Amino acid sequence: MWNEARSVDRADFFTFGYEGRTTEQLFERLETAGVRCVLDIRYNPVSMYRPELSKSNFQRRLEDAGIEYVHLREWGVPRHVRAQAIDSGTRETIWNWYDESVVAPNFTRNLHRFLNLGNPVAMMCMECDPTECHRHRIFLALEKQGLRGFDL
Repeated sequence: MWNEARSVDRADFFTFGYEGRTTEQLFERLETAGVRCVLDIRYNPVSMYRPELSKSNFQRRLEDAGIEYVHLREWGVPRHVRAQAIDSGTRETIWNWYDESVVAPNFTRNLHRFLNLGNPVAMMCMECDPTECHRHRIFLALEKQGLRGFDL
């Protein structure tokens, strides 16, 4: 449903989550979309269950495939914010914090940092469903600025 009325061919940027996908599937999707830069927007780029997707391992594999890797910790969600969401019982706590602390200063006025990265770019996090992940807040903000996205 998220990608309804969107297409890979018309996208200016991409997002993806690795949950439930093999590493080979991820690389196939990145290559098919022509992604040149992956932005890892996990606050802590470590996967206990998928060590191949932890920062240094994933970076090495991406670079071997000719794809740049950039970790943007400041675009992630800190543990204390996630804890507040658990305590409140809703992800709205995360979305409200994220919109104020990350989206407003980075994606509503000046997109220079985003637009000066290697393109096409794909923002990466863990959750497969973009609506369950903070990356959808960036996605929505970029679309409001006239860019078109697609979740791989």
